[in-house]
Amino acid sequence: MSEVISYASATGALYKAQLLDYYYTRRADSAIGLGKRFQMMKAYWGKSNLVKQNPTGGWTIDDIPTNFTNANLLGKFAECDLICTRQGATITVNVVLPESKLPANAVYDFNTLTLVDADGVAFAVLCAQQDSIYKGKIYSILLTIEQKGSGA
Repeated sequence: MSEVISYASATGALYKAQLLDYYYTRRADSAIGLGKRFQMMKAYWGKSNLVKQNPTGGWTIDDIPTNFTNANLLGKFAECDLICTRQGATITVNVVLPESKLPANAVYDFNTLTLVDADGVAFAVLCAQQDSIYKGKIYSILLTIEQKGSGA
């Protein structure tokens, strides 16, 4: 139903992103008036077992299952509101780490970001090379979702 978006270097994938099955079914339900309106709301920062250290260096990122849930996000350490805009048929999602809300002298492993709707259910996942996150580190991610159509 959806394709995995990834970018790789010679040492492995730098990131992979996936819209989940829930995204498509929930948007379809919303379009025909079932349940409340679908809204992209927050990002949860953490890690997952999809990102593994490569013995030859770097990190290996497994394919993201389309049934990924928040239960697969381990060590959630932050959440933030999504900043969403639309240009034509492309939705741009800006995600900014709320680093000022992190406790001083704490370091978190980060490799997985889940985007959630107003019900707190994951609709998209981004996995990246593992990084250390701490108060004072600026981290932002810009994602795009290209919709089918003319974009008018």
